[in-house]
Amino acid sequence: MKRTMLVRLICALAAFAMIASACSGESTSVDDADIEVDNGDADAEAEGDDDADEAPETTEAPAETDDGGDTEAAANEPVFAEDPHGGLFADFQASFDRSTDPFSSLDEFCQEHPAAENRTASMTGITEDTIEVGHLRSTLEELAAIGFGVEVGDVAEQFEFLVAAINECTIRGRTLELNTAESSPLAPDTVAALTAACLELTEDSNSVIVMNSTGFQGSAVFCVTEEHETPLITTQGLPEEFYERSLGRLITAFPSQLASSRDLVQKADEAGLLEGKTIGLVAPDTPGIAEEFEALEVILNEFGYEVAVSDVIGCGGGTSCAEGLQDSVASMKSAGVDAIFPGLNILSLPGYVSEMVTQGYATGDVQFFNSSINSQNGDLVSSKVKAFGGDAAAEMYNNAFLVDRAFTGQENTDGAIYPPFNELCLNTYEAQGGPLHDYFSTVDGSAAGMVTTICGQVRLAARVLYHAGDNPTPESILEAIANLGPVDTNDMVPGISDGKNGLYRAVQETRWTWPCAFGEENAFDDNNTCIVPVGNFTPAEN
Repeated sequence: MKRTMLVRLICALAAFAMIASACSGESTSVDDADIEVDNGDADAEAEGDDDADEAPETTEAPAETDDGGDTEAAANEPVFAEDPHGGLFADFQASFDRSTDPFSSLDEFCQEHPAAENRTASMTGITEDTIEVGHLRSTLEELAAIGFGVEVGDVAEQFEFLVAAINECTIRGRTLELNTAESSPLAPDTVAALTAACLELTEDSNSVIVMNSTGFQGSAVFCVTEEHETPLITTQGLPEEFYERSLGRLITAFPSQLASSRDLVQKADEAGLLEGKTIGLVAPDTPGIAEEFEALEVILNEFGYEVAVSDVIGCGGGTSCAEGLQDSVASMKSAGVDAIFPGLNILSLPGYVSEMVTQGYATGDVQFFNSSINSQNGDLVSSKVKAFGGDAAAEMYNNAFLVDRAFTGQENTDGAIYPPFNELCLNTYEAQGGPLHDYFSTVDGSAAGMVTTICGQVRLAARVLYHAGDNPTPESILEAIANLGPVDTNDMVPGISDGKNGLYRAVQETRWTWPCAFGEENAFDDNNTCIVPVGNFTPAEN
């Protein structure tokens, strides 16, 4: 069985000391006796998310359907796709009526449809014939020099080619004008760099929607969604405040950090892993993260668990957090903590685990729990526990309990399936002149995942603008975001656009393993680590 390289992408190495992610996956079989690896099928008995049952509130239909029908036929004859994964995934597709716009088919990337008559320059950034959209790109290639490189292909080209594919059909007669602004994840002041990119896309280019697949965090997000009242489509989940202040303009693939914390506690509770445990929390003083860990303690209390130790590690405004590290580990050991929720980033968790080894924690003394906060539920980030902490840290962290709303690890299992949406996106990119990335390749899989992630963002933007009407306005765009309903995502993870939180509406339990439970030949990288799924996806509440 071939395996898919992780599509867990570095989203930012910011002043907030966070490196984040987009989506993920691996593939083949496993014979590890201690870890039950599921084949990725959703639980046939699991009920679909309530929101997924609500069709998009729109009365407009494309000129053609997948079978070549006319507008009237499209309006009267819903089109539903099948998901070969079955279970929860199939239930979701049964709720997704693909006849409501020209950008939802799994057979065609976009469908030709009549141009709207009486088109006007309805808002800044929209003329009779064009719509300005923005791509904010983090220059990931700079990270390779410090050991965090990951081959994701030519991201700028991927956006350009997929936007070009939309323009072959137009959006009610208008074409998209793509504006790109870049931001360095290694800039001395990453907030300033991201803010500058925001200003370039909003004030200079008048983009009516901004897209980002490589990382956008911190207060610069408010530059787009609040100060310039522009919708932002990105990947990583953010603090609850970001969604509230966006007033429906923030669309992330992953849920809010608070929702991720609730996922983690709920799954750990269901697995019985917290019963009788002495619980410790440790977070960086990164703005947003420390506050979310205060909320994590509240969630644990709601489930009936008390927190014995809750520490904050200082980062000194940098990217490595170690101020008070030794004292924190000492307090954990003194209190007998044997269940730790670390919210530390890619650079800081390895040092913390290593210090635990130094202070006498032995293998098996503690169970770790992690989520998408600081992307510790993804292969790229979590593998650094071994890369930077060495064998002793990896042995200590082995079997860490993780939750994820992405496909992480599922493509490593027997019976892995090529999702139809991924196939459509990769073929569309190739048809525009790009390379055909291999979904199952150990070398090419990350680039394949990036193409599909961008594909989902571009089609989401096109659908929003289509449903915003013949002459979109800021108000009609917001209404379209809130009522779009089911959307396509990388690996066809069930996704809902409701203007309230992240898109992904399914969650799975996984474990981090060293040595890789899928076998060294299928490990994420030379560190011989990998994440494996345990059990089925279940509906997730946002």
